[in-house]
Parts: sequence; C-alpha cells; structure tokens
Amino acid sequence: MPAVRGLGPRRVASYDAPVKRPVIVITVVAAVVAATVYGWSDVRQARAFRRLIAEGDAALGRGQATAAIEAFSGAVALRPQSMLPYLKRGDTYWRDGQFDSAARDLAQAQALDPTAPQPLELAGDVRLARGDAAGAVAPFRAYLALDDRAPRVQYKLGLALYRTGDLKGATEAARRALAMDPRLAEAHQLLGLTAVAEGRLADAGRSLARAIELQPASTAARSALADLYESLGRTRDETTHREAVAALDAARPEGLVSLALAHARHGRPDAAAATLSRASERFPGSEAVANASGRIWLDRAEASGDARAVITALDALAPAAARENASSETLALYGRALLLNGDLTAAREALLRATTQFPIARDAFLRLSQAEARLGRRDDARAALVRHQALTPP
Repeated sequence: MPAVRGLGPRRVASYDAPVKRPVIVITVVAAVVAATVYGWSDVRQARAFRRLIAEGDAALGRGQATAAIEAFSGAVALRPQSMLPYLKRGDTYWRDGQFDSAARDLAQAQALDPTAPQPLELAGDVRLARGDAAGAVAPFRAYLALDDRAPRVQYKLGLALYRTGDLKGATEAARRALAMDPRLAEAHQLLGLTAVAEGRLADAGRSLARAIELQPASTAARSALADLYESLGRTRDETTHREAVAALDAARPEGLVSLALAHARHGRPDAAAATLSRASERFPGSEAVANASGRIWLDRAEASGDARAVITALDALAPAAARENASSETLALYGRALLLNGDLTAAREALLRATTQFPIARDAFLRLSQAEARLGRRDDARAALVRHQALTPP
C-alpha cells in the first residue's frame, strides 16, 4: 500500500506536465509575436512620421505651402500628441498668411509642451503680422521667461513695444538684444526708430547707419534713414538711399514710388515722371503707382491751376478707384481730383467710400467736409470736419 500511495503523486505529475508545458510555450510565443508586431508597427509609424516631417520641410523650402501643410497634417494624424507637427504646420500657416489657423496650431503646440519656447515666439510673430502689437508682447515675454538669452526675441519684444507706443520699453529691449549680439542689425534699426520718435536725431542717424553697415540690403533701415534725411533737409542723402531702396526692392513698386514722390517734393518733375513711367511699365495696374501718379499731378494742379493736370490725375486714379477693394487712400485721392474737376456729387460718393475703408486716409474726412460744404450740406460738412480733427494727431 505505501508503494501504491507513493506512485500516485508521481503518476499525476507525469500526466500534468505534458498538458501545461504547451500552454506555457504557446502563451510565451504569442506574447513575443504580439510584442514584435507592436514594435514593428511602432517602428513603421515612427518612420512614416519622420518621412512626413521631412517632406513638409522640403516643400516649405521650395515655397510650396499647401504641400507642406498636407505633409504636416499627416504627421499630426499619426501622432496627435506630438508638439512638433503642430509647431511646423502653425509656422507654415503663418508664412502663408493664414493667421487664424496658425494661431490655433501654435496654441495646441504650446498646450502639448508648455516648456517649449518656439510656439511662443511664433505666436508673437503671428500677432505682429496681424497688426496686434499689444497682443504680441505677452508671448514674447513668456518666451524670455523660459530663455532670456535670445537676442532676436528681445528685439521682437522691443518692436512690439515700439508699435504700442512704449518707446522706453522698446529702447530697453533693443539694448538688451545688442548686449547679447552687437551685430543684430534689426536692433540697431529699432534704436534708430525710437530715437527719431523721441527727437534724438543724431542718435537716430548713428543707429540707422550702423544697421545699414551690418546689413547693406536692408530696405527698411535705408527707408528709415531716408525719411530722417528728408526731415533734416539733406536732399542728396535722402535721394541716394531712396534710389538704393528702389534698386534693392526690385520686386515691389514701393521703392520706385517713394523715389518718385521725393523727386516731386524736391522740384524735379521730369525725374518724378520718368520714375513713375518705369514703375508703370514694371508694375502695370499697381494701386501704389496710380496713387503716386495721381498725388503728383494733383499737387501740380493745386499749385498752378493747371486743368490738364487734373484730367491726368483722374485718368491715373479712375481704374484703381473703380475696383471693389479700392483703398481709402485711392478713393480719397480720386475724390480730391473730382472736387478739383467740379464733379461734386461723384466726389462726395468717392469720399464717403474712402471713410469706410480701413485704414482711413488721413485727409478723407477733410475732403469729404469740403465736398459736403460745396453741396450746401452744412451739418454734414461740420460732422465730417469734427471726424477729421478727431483722427488727426496734434
């Protein structure tokens, strides 16, 4: 009996072992296979993610914003919890002028990684591009709270403060930027602009000249220095810099327009006409060129009483004023020309449109007041004059 009892456990063990071992093996193999499949899937997803990011960067480098946005959107779909594709897509939206979409993506990037400074800088850039300088101050300051050794962001903060009218804050930010990077041309330019606004013209000239020395192709610094020379009566120096801007900024009409207006101010009508002729040939249909031409001919008409100059101004301005999206400046100039030509009703209509387009031209309400008065509408003339005085800085 003891022998029989002793055999019992051994028999059970020999019976159970073959049953449990395959189950364990199968379970282990299944786990290994699942882990391998999951790991391979994760590797494939990581590769696809990196490929989409690279494709988006390449498209952005080629200037193909739509293709870049599609690639970054694919990366977002693969990894919605990753900050990087939101940041890159937001940057692309900003470059493409889609500011609402840019702000949305950058806010998501910041929420996913609150310690990353890049979304904050781009958020400030978007607000500056939208004309919201006051709104740009906060994200730039938040960036600097994370990394205060960023001279370019210090400069951007200064630029935002300058545009809000905080000249002292702008100057301090520009100086902090230059303390870290003395060769940051934009910060020298900002110092020059704040000095001009504060009436420190000698300091302004030095800062703007230094900006141009560091960045000779900077049209913004040259334009600011040309404006300074204009205020100082340094005609030759002003003209030199305006000619340089026109040559450097050959893809846009503004440089030639500024040069033509300078020639007209300095009593060189032939040079002004020749410059505008070049601008018209290179930029047909340009509103800026039409406005400059109209302004020059209107100034001549008012100075000399030349009726032919009024007709020439009307011919230059009429096509631009007929557009549905005509600017307030264009409509104000066209209304001024119609007033000089005696077309009072048409002048009033053009000037009323000018006062509804933003930004409103500085003299739009003044010209409207004149039209209303000549039409005998005294109350309307008085109301327009009050609006003009309210909008005109002291």
